[in-house]
Amino acid sequence: MPMSLSTIIECSAGRRRGRDSQDNLMKPIFVQLQCAPGKTYEVADVIYQTELVSELYSTSGDYDLLLKVYVKDEQDIGKFINDNIANIPGIVRSLTTLTFRAF
Repeated sequence: MPMSLSTIIECSAGRRRGRDSQDNLMKPIFVQLQCAPGKTYEVADVIYQTELVSELYSTSGDYDLLLKVYVKDEQDIGKFINDNIANIPGIVRSLTTLTFRAF
């Protein structure tokens, strides 16, 4: 089930307010997307409308967009990406980077 942007923002510090249980931990992942020629802005608009990402950038290089997404610690990341991002029309290729620690 997709998370709303308000839930992502509320959880972005790693825990929901007032709760300290392990199952509420959130982890950031980064997703780079390569779009079909001329489709980058359309893909970005669709992603923005889903309210699933906390940050969305256009980039230079092999990939056109960079997304920062917070997912629950126990969530299947591959399924989340496939169900919510990779199936958007106009995306040719994706690269997901998992994070371990913020410095």
